[in-house]
Amino acid sequence: METGNGFDMEQYIRKRMMEISQLEDRASYKEIVGNLLLELYRYNQEAYEKLEERILQESDPGQGSYAVYMGLTDGEHYDATDSFLYPMREEDTGKREVSANDVNEAVKSGESIRLYTVFLQAKASVISRLLHENKVFSGVIQTDKRQYRCTFTLRRSESYLELVKDLYYVFSANSQPWTTVCEAYLMKLLDVYLVTAENIPQKDTIEEIRVDFEGYADLVRYDRIPLWNLKKVKEKTSTYPEPCIDKVNYEHRIFAHRLAPDCEYLVADTNVEITNIRRVNGDLLISCTLDTPYEWELYQIRQDNKKGYYPYPVMGNCCKESFSGNITELYRRSIKTRGEMARLIEAFDYGGYVAFKGVEVCKLPPERWEWSNYNMDGFVQDEIRVGDARQALLLHFVPADGENYMNEDIMSFYVTQIQKLFPEYQCIGRLDKES
Repeated sequence: METGNGFDMEQYIRKRMMEISQLEDRASYKEIVGNLLLELYRYNQEAYEKLEERILQESDPGQGSYAVYMGLTDGEHYDATDSFLYPMREEDTGKREVSANDVNEAVKSGESIRLYTVFLQAKASVISRLLHENKVFSGVIQTDKRQYRCTFTLRRSESYLELVKDLYYVFSANSQPWTTVCEAYLMKLLDVYLVTAENIPQKDTIEEIRVDFEGYADLVRYDRIPLWNLKKVKEKTSTYPEPCIDKVNYEHRIFAHRLAPDCEYLVADTNVEITNIRRVNGDLLISCTLDTPYEWELYQIRQDNKKGYYPYPVMGNCCKESFSGNITELYRRSIKTRGEMARLIEAFDYGGYVAFKGVEVCKLPPERWEWSNYNMDGFVQDEIRVGDARQALLLHFVPADGENYMNEDIMSFYVTQIQKLFPEYQCIGRLDKES
């Protein structure tokens, strides 16, 4: 029985056996030692071969298989049959109804009530200034009887950002490396809240709520639906869980035919103590302490971004296909030159918005830099930082089109990548004049 190093156990036992001169002792050796040792050896060899086969069968998703794409559409162009991008919140595809009683109860209790969400097609600094002012807008509620005067305010729509934050913990639970999600569209979604209103009779039916956004009116877009390439699905363990070798955990298998062949999956049940997740011949195997079949909540991730029509550009966090080397490898080594920093930034396909031009170290950050910069990984609280007393690392960018309202957001996406590599600095982006 040959092995990888040429060792033959049967020949070795036979040779040692022939060295025994007494026939009775030789027979005893053959019966007790030879057969027992040979069977144990064969058992170990089969176990190792099965383990090797099991490891080789595990699929390697490769770079970009877990990339997250973000899109935006309006209600008119939303395609419910699209197989690439899905609404981040299913309720966005329906119409939110607000009753006269809802309005009256909110005003009576002194609480603000969320009415709907708008997309402000403006630069990040414009939105930051607006939210900083806590501006109150006037408007009316139109019922089937008459109009009622009201006041409104705007707040950042945090629900979508919370979904990205939850996704970070899902990636962590699935032992997948996290790459910053481009939240450009999400940072421009604002919730409209009712502050004050005239008393509306309960028999009235609200038909329309109009807000006078004053100087921002031309920037407001209604009925916008944020999309991403993640879809929540539920699948139950296909067979009864098998005990793992540690005799503590159990392996849950979901058969490949119940999963989309061109998709990757993340287990979204972060409340379950999961020790391992892998794909073998298309099957999804989940190791955990649960000893009975379980209905798993999964994120289905699809990477086919060539289908469908989207009125707004699709934003992804995957590097270019032509980029040499895995982006995570860059994160594992320090960047020492401007050229290395430029290659990291240019790995993402956003050159049509801003281009990296240089970097400098400053003792003090520019005034009001927070208005045009934001950390897209701001929810990550477990990173090691040197401290608050940090110098500023100022990254200079030049816009391809100075009027593009997405420039500051793409710059923030780039700066977030650099901030991971330079925790000892406060990384800040600045848009210089067009070249």
